Amino acid sequence: MNIAFLNLGYLLKAALVTVEMAAATVVLSFLVGTMLGVAAALGGTFVRAVLTAYVFVIRGVPVLVLIFIAYFGLPRLGINAPNYVAATIALVVYFAAFVTDIIRGAILAVPRTTIEAGKSIGLQKFQILREIQLPLGLRLALPPLVTTASIAVKSTSYASIVGVWELTYASREVVERTLAAFEIFTAVMLIYFCICYPISLFASYLQRRYQVA
Repeated sequence: MNIAFLNLGYLLKAALVTVEMAAATVVLSFLVGTMLGVAAALGGTFVRAVLTAYVFVIRGVPVLVLIFIAYFGLPRLGINAPNYVAATIALVVYFAAFVTDIIRGAILAVPRTTIEAGKSIGLQKFQILREIQLPLGLRLALPPLVTTASIAVKSTSYASIVGVWELTYASREVVERTLAAFEIFTAVMLIYFCICYPISLFASYLQRRYQVA
């Protein structure tokens, strides 16, 4: 493991890029997914149909295919985005579909009696959404959302396929230079574990804290 230790600084620098990319993916996909999830739960028939199709299609496509589509498709549209931007866009589109479905289900899981109670005290539709449905729905959605965040972190490794310099790409560079594949990828595994394990612990805590009886 001496070779891995000698290259640890390089790998950690790449891990920082992975964390930054994962953070952008999680934040943006959660924002987009939350808005689409609310629309999917409370919107009209056409809106619900369009968002249902979006979730169905995107969840049925491998994330690597979406990354290739974004990487090669954006230049065809006249958008010359850096490779890491294209990969992040693809990841956001992919994970926003999961978040949309989670938020939609969580909002629809809010008891109808609770909503009727809000109406009985004079709350308008938007007030019911803001004061009742979103707070209760997000509470139900927290555990699967945190689990999705953990998966998003690990999925950033796919970006290395289109040349994004992050942890997986850097590890391949080191392996090509040192031929110490076992040592380097063992170190990379431990780095990913250190990034994802706290998220998994948080998800487990939320599962216990907010589990529905």
